[in-house]
Amino acid sequence: MIFNYEQLTAKSLPPDIYMPPGLAADVKYVFSVTYTDPDAMELDGLAKVTSDVVLREGRNLASYPPVQGDLGLREFIARELEQKRGATVSVDNIFLSSGAGGACQVFVDAFIDEGDYVLMDQFCYHGSLNMFLKKGAQIIHNEMDDLGLIPEKVEKNIQMLISQGNRPKMIYTISVFHNPTGITLSYERRKKLIEISKKYGVPILENESYADFRIDGPDLPQSMIGMDESGGVMHISAFTKLMGCGLRLGFGVFPEQARPPLDIIKYGVSPSHLTSMVVHEYLKSHKTEYVANVEKSLQSKRDAMLQSLGEYFPPSCTWSEPNGGMMIWVKLPEGCDTWSALDRAVERGVKYNPGPVFRSDREGRNQLRLTFSHNSPEEIKEGIAILADVFEKEGFFNE
Repeated sequence: MIFNYEQLTAKSLPPDIYMPPGLAADVKYVFSVTYTDPDAMELDGLAKVTSDVVLREGRNLASYPPVQGDLGLREFIARELEQKRGATVSVDNIFLSSGAGGACQVFVDAFIDEGDYVLMDQFCYHGSLNMFLKKGAQIIHNEMDDLGLIPEKVEKNIQMLISQGNRPKMIYTISVFHNPTGITLSYERRKKLIEISKKYGVPILENESYADFRIDGPDLPQSMIGMDESGGVMHISAFTKLMGCGLRLGFGVFPEQARPPLDIIKYGVSPSHLTSMVVHEYLKSHKTEYVANVEKSLQSKRDAMLQSLGEYFPPSCTWSEPNGGMMIWVKLPEGCDTWSALDRAVERGVKYNPGPVFRSDREGRNQLRLTFSHNSPEEIKEGIAILADVFEKEGFFNE
């Protein structure tokens, strides 16, 4: 008998979100993924603490970890949030997850139904965006400028939806070194956004996955979960970009009022307990020096990419100059199509993210995201030169 799995496929399977096939290509110059900086990883130190943890606490691996994850790491997260993000939270209101994406999926599964309206950044990281889309959410993108989300635009959209009988379910924003634009939401904007959230009863889900990646510039503003006193903010962050994407370790933070549905879904798929223990063991003694080394490495790579863009891209193009994170947002002249040009770039060994992958309506074709964490400064210069040549041949640089 031959099994027909098309007939067996679950009717509840989420829709497939189409992405450019070129993003899956194996190329030399990877400017399309915010990988952990491989040149800053401390493998000897990580290997040592792994051995220490296994020898000291290996028997604990025989049983399942707490449903919200390793207590030691959650205590570490609570201290870090208080000291560095101005947020006082209980360890009982923190759960560990399979990366930041895992935490985002938990909140999506707990609170989003098909047809719910969600307010998002003007451009939103495609991994998060696709989670909401697969759940059937209706996405309302909100205008941004160099200070982040514009609160007045958010409020106007909330009012519009309410007038139509569609009270939005959530505001989702990547508020620190925004993915994909690199912008950090200002302190004043955060205050206004929280006021709007309280006024209309629409909670905020803030993603601060890049808070450990400040390179230079002003100190980061306080997290919104630290500013809010009404229980209207949920929080996401991760260790994967810092320690290794393959570790798949992130976390979510939630107000007590949000606990019941999170309890029901058991906080999603738990990360490896060994990974949690190892990351805690390493970071509790080495985080400050490790983050400083990551900052130094990322600075050299960011500067190499900015210098190369200035050398190979014409004045008709503009780009961000981020103070942290792992990405640069590039705007080409109107009429350029970065989606269609991706295949030609891939043929030359370069990948980037076309702007439309960050929009539910697939607009923004003359824009693109370039990431700089994976390749060396020398490779970045080579790759940007190749990309400029591709765009030149596409006619993007014609004045």
